[in-house]
Amino acid sequence: MAQISTFEKYIFLLEEFERRQNKTLDAYDEVLLYELNLSPKQLGRLLDELKQHFDNIEKFKNGKKNIYKLIKPIDIFTEAFKNSNEIGWLLQMAHEGDPEIFKDLEKLTKKDKHLYMFKNTPFEDISNLESKQSFSRLKRIIEAREYAKLTFMYDETVYDNLKCLKLVFMDNNWYVAYADSEDKLRFGRISFIKRVDFGSRVGHFQPSSVQKHLNFLENEVQNSMTLYGVEKKVATLKALTPIAKYFKKDMKKFLTSQTFLEELADGSILFSVTYTQELEILPFVQKWLPDLIILEPQELKEAYEKKLQNGIKNLSNK
Repeated sequence: MAQISTFEKYIFLLEEFERRQNKTLDAYDEVLLYELNLSPKQLGRLLDELKQHFDNIEKFKNGKKNIYKLIKPIDIFTEAFKNSNEIGWLLQMAHEGDPEIFKDLEKLTKKDKHLYMFKNTPFEDISNLESKQSFSRLKRIIEAREYAKLTFMYDETVYDNLKCLKLVFMDNNWYVAYADSEDKLRFGRISFIKRVDFGSRVGHFQPSSVQKHLNFLENEVQNSMTLYGVEKKVATLKALTPIAKYFKKDMKKFLTSQTFLEELADGSILFSVTYTQELEILPFVQKWLPDLIILEPQELKEAYEKKLQNGIKNLSNK
């Protein structure tokens, strides 16, 4: 078999489970070892990982051999979408940055393939060769906690001795989150990175030195415009009746800080959000124009009104 990705190996094993009359596989199966070009140890590791992620697979001993049995049919596509953890697992399997991976996901099941379509994938943003190389090198640097040196397009500055923390997919783009020389958490869009090198500082940074940045990344960041170390402000917004249903108390939040306040007599919804700068929230408000209104603070309202007036002026001068 030609070289195949880890993701394709998982799919091959799941399909083999379905094909086998006894629904069992093991790490010494000659057909699997040949088709996947793996050693028994590597195959056993793949089977263990599948068992960890799917309750439909059981593991038991037959002498000294581990046997993996499919106890009921698996629809991997349906199983994967039952909870967000499995989504993360699928993305991890596709970490090579293959932009075609989600096209393959649409074909995973004969029964349900007509239900799913991906118009945007996490890997479209790193589909060119340079971005793929940056993505892979950053992944290795993050795993080893080594200092990095980044050079961005459209910027002559070389940023040295950065502590790269995570690869983050948000706003339909891939970013690397890093702590800079001023101990600030920042985001660099990977498709805008021209070069990734090891930093001039030799060695590894300690996890404790970036714990506060990781806490902020996990708990405070709403989008790529969230600023680190900046005092938060609170905005009160009003969703008018045409869009009110999307902002009711039991609906999924669009922003992590979004807090339901009140449903008014006319059916409109009041809610609040926190923000660190205007750019963190104004594109969100603009998306729901004209049915989302800024009530306070006044300076945010005025900034948005100025933005709208400039847009109208530019349109008139076209």
